[in-house]
Amino acid sequence: MPRVLLQDCVTLGGSGRVEDAEQSPVLREELQGTACPLLPPSMASSMKNLLSELERYTQSFRVFLERSTEHQSMQEFVEKQLPDIIASIGNGKSTINVLSVGSGAGEMDLQILSKIQARYPRVTINNDVIEPSASQISKYKEHVAQASNLENIKFTWHKETADEYESRMNAEKKTKKWDFIHMIQMLYYVKDIPATLRYFHSLLESQAKLLIILVSGKSGWETLWRKYSSSFPLEGFCSFISSADLPRMLDSAGMKYQLYELPSHLDITSCFIEGDKDGERLLDFLTETIDFTKTAPPELKRQVMEELRKPGCSEIRDGKVFFNSSLGVIALCQPGEVGSDSCASLSPTRWGDFYQRFKRETLDESASCASLVMKENKLSTFKSDLKIATRREDSEKSLK
Repeated sequence: MPRVLLQDCVTLGGSGRVEDAEQSPVLREELQGTACPLLPPSMASSMKNLLSELERYTQSFRVFLERSTEHQSMQEFVEKQLPDIIASIGNGKSTINVLSVGSGAGEMDLQILSKIQARYPRVTINNDVIEPSASQISKYKEHVAQASNLENIKFTWHKETADEYESRMNAEKKTKKWDFIHMIQMLYYVKDIPATLRYFHSLLESQAKLLIILVSGKSGWETLWRKYSSSFPLEGFCSFISSADLPRMLDSAGMKYQLYELPSHLDITSCFIEGDKDGERLLDFLTETIDFTKTAPPELKRQVMEELRKPGCSEIRDGKVFFNSSLGVIALCQPGEVGSDSCASLSPTRWGDFYQRFKRETLDESASCASLVMKENKLSTFKSDLKIATRREDSEKSLK
């Protein structure tokens, strides 16, 4: 996984950080064998989760950042595609309310806020942060203090998980609405993913958007972890989820959404060089295991190393092995929203015709890789809109 996996489902649930979990052995013990089952004792004794030693995790994560294009992919998405997503969230409003769920140290938050500022330069922005780690909130505040052009943004930090935020709002009988909510790499740590999606979706104001970023269902993470997660020392890991799992949940709830793929890769060539320290650290990160090379059963190690070379996980180019670390982005609309990207004004027949015509265009082999990615993103949007329009028409017919 590209984020921290050793989490206390109760005390974290939103940021990919570990400080609070490390200080809560009682809660961790309560979770073991229930929502986050452990390996059998025989394997658990020899294989340990990478986050049981934070210094080791930090070393592995640094190598991951050096060899991966994940952060660049997210930054490019914010620069090029986020402006279209937020284009209408502040129309006619004097204040824009933003909720960040699982913010970490706030690096991505500040980039997102800069785009909202650029779209609405004279509008006040209230930015509320849900982050359970005190140290991450402290780093977030440092980043804000060092940044410029934040005069019209008011920051409020809440040291709590997504689940705790929902419980607090319900207890206080508050239903504050938001113009933009984003949840980046945090759904792995909530107790009930469908319920969490429904709750935060219900908080969207008119013309609002909910943005979710997590590992792609087309990535190597999906292949590796679906197949071998039961053999890795998960310990406090709540659940594996990728962008492939969300459409089913969203469709069943009748939510309208757009899907995006953010291509990203990780150079894991050094993992196959015996004795290479960076390669060993990367392998530890991929499997969330301390000294995977030395502690994994020989057969498991053989299978994982073979899997990492297969097309489902990686691509071999010029003698190097590049792991597919792509991300999936889901942008959800406010319920009932009608806009330029909505299917509400088009019949299913017209959408069907348009979809088939667009699909033929994507088969143009002369198109560049970048344009094909853009077409794939739009194609996913058309599919989603067509489903919603069809359901709406069926519902209207049933009422006649």
